[in-house]
Amino acid sequence: MKIISKIILALSVLAAAVSCDKDKGPVVAESIVAEWHLVSVSGMSSTPDVYISFAQDLSFELYQKIGEGRFRKYQGTYVVTESLVSGVYSDGEKWGSDYEASFDGDKLVLTAQNGSAEVCTYEKKALPDTDKADAILVTKSAEDGPRFL
Repeated sequence: MKIISKIILALSVLAAAVSCDKDKGPVVAESIVAEWHLVSVSGMSSTPDVYISFAQDLSFELYQKIGEGRFRKYQGTYVVTESLVSGVYSDGEKWGSDYEASFDGDKLVLTAQNGSAEVCTYEKKALPDTDKADAILVTKSAEDGPRFL
């Protein structure tokens, strides 16, 4: 009977250890759902004005303003596989890279996986409603210049 008790105890400890391994921090799929503002890009002296909103339904909205003028609004869908984030714009264009997502406190860090090693850091911040309302919706890649993602 003592042997069976020891076996059951050992299995219980093993099961507890395995279940704790899975809980190492926030799950990217849940943690990424928010509105983010780009605060830095590795290798760039100035940071473009970019906001991205990841929704629970796996849709995203990206607002970018390069230079003067109004924000450009892009929409599409995204997928999170473990910590890898990839997306497709509403016109079928894929993002320029997939990104390894990690979190540093309240910051989202996206590291490009296309060989550039570009690191983009975002903080939780929403684009003001007036800028959202004034944004130009871009529906085809031929309509505008390069997209940030």
